[in-house]
Amino acid sequence: MGIDKNMRGGSEDIYTEYKSQRPEAYHTHTEGNAMPPTLVLVHGAWHSPKHFEPLIQILNSHGYKSIAVDCPSTNDTQTLSTFEDDCEAVRAAVLHELDTADVLVVAHSFGGAVTNSALQNLSSAARSASGHGTSVVGIAYLCAAVLPAGTAFLEPFGGKPLPIHDLSANDGLVRVGPPGPEHYFYNDLSSSEVAHWASLLRPQSWIAVTNAVGKAEAYMEIPAHYLFCNRDQAIPIEGQKAMVMQAEERSGRKFRTEELDCSHSPFLSVPERTAEFVRRSAGDAC
Repeated sequence: MGIDKNMRGGSEDIYTEYKSQRPEAYHTHTEGNAMPPTLVLVHGAWHSPKHFEPLIQILNSHGYKSIAVDCPSTNDTQTLSTFEDDCEAVRAAVLHELDTADVLVVAHSFGGAVTNSALQNLSSAARSASGHGTSVVGIAYLCAAVLPAGTAFLEPFGGKPLPIHDLSANDGLVRVGPPGPEHYFYNDLSSSEVAHWASLLRPQSWIAVTNAVGKAEAYMEIPAHYLFCNRDQAIPIEGQKAMVMQAEERSGRKFRTEELDCSHSPFLSVPERTAEFVRRSAGDAC
């Protein structure tokens, strides 16, 4: 595992680079000799890059380089980072990787809203027009937020805190409310797995949620892929499908979709199947 020293934010790393133990893996791709795109993974609220590790290990074994962005709104509890801070962190990571390869962004949950605002002018058409040879070739959404530009993240939910939002500490941070992460995120994991992954959750800057107003809709210009998770109790399947349907109507573009019988955390409960979805989104025949 290596960290690019030029991409640091305060005492925390903006992103973590996970490299395969087999460097030669990056020289082949199942579709031919072309290099696969670099994967930039964007976690959701309360989560961290560590939650992606089971998925990343599988993707590494198939020759993918993966960058997991550590969004400031969950890694900086002192300054209460904003939605814009998260967008800037994602964009910086993507631009850094575009220096050497195409990119596929993998966005989970709240990370979908961040991603949609972070990728302006990074589509193949826009990058080609500005003389660049690389671009963001797709977005793979994992039960993620896909909202219209100008819409606040909480607006579809009545604009008010939900039961999942525990604001009782009154410290500018939101924690996971009752009945807890085992209900909202990990309802298909064992009790020991729940305990482990829940222990890695972090407080979330509340202002990052309340001021999360999308500036753009990246799927208007970039091919979109969506993994529906039909046992999700954080963003129920009906909400996921409604967001995708409405995004398709706004953009006039179809999403490529798949569906799994899993919770809000497919990268933990069904990592092999999630990896297959990501690989297909990257153009792999698997």
